[in-house]
Amino acid sequence: MYVRTVQRQAPVGPPSSVRELRFQRCTWCYTIVFRTCLLCPTCASTDLHWERSEGRGRVCSSVEVRRKGQRRRMVTVVELREGVRMRCEVEGANGGLTPFGAPVSVRAIAPDGIPVFSLDPVKGERW
Repeated sequence: MYVRTVQRQAPVGPPSSVRELRFQRCTWCYTIVFRTCLLCPTCASTDLHWERSEGRGRVCSSVEVRRKGQRRRMVTVVELREGVRMRCEVEGANGGLTPFGAPVSVRAIAPDGIPVFSLDPVKGERW
């Protein structure tokens, strides 16, 4: 089997700025896919198009990751308003703890591709 590469004029997948999140959506079944893929995981359609995310969401879960020889860090799962759940890092939490359901917005995208979110101020809510 031979693989043919095609040069594209405009970038398709990567974000065009450091604060932009993009995801793929199937035009047949409207399934949202955050990772880059060639086929829809639900209906196996190849008709996927890129959409821009608003970059706002809420914290679903958070866990502390420790690896030998590296600093410890908090890995958080955020559900965006579009319905996509993604792994990221959240800055601005007290002591590294991120409260469940806290509103967050994208601040930047790290060089390794992991989005960095910041906590939004809570308006009139009590935890």
